[in-house]
Amino acid sequence: MSTAPLNNTVVRIDRYTKTILTLIAMLLAVIALKPLYQPQVAMAQGEAQADYGHIQFSYSGGEAAFFDTRSGDVWTHDNAGHFSKHYKVNHWGKDLDR
Repeated sequence: MSTAPLNNTVVRIDRYTKTILTLIAMLLAVIALKPLYQPQVAMAQGEAQADYGHIQFSYSGGEAAFFDTRSGDVWTHDNAGHFSKHYKVNHWGKDLDR
């Protein structure tokens, strides 16, 4: 007679465990599939473009140059990424101020 309540308890615990595990699996699936239905905006399309859209980049001869189209500033960096020079463009077609 004591086996009936024990079996009923085991069935109830088993059903509870399966329900909780199913709920966890469904919520994990929602988290995993969210990027497919709500992709995040790329940085170039968001605020970053407004902040750095005026900067142009050029690479030649082992030197990288960054040009600020608003101020005319030019910064150059070597292959290791170390700052090397800063110039200012005052007039197009003329030598740079060094």
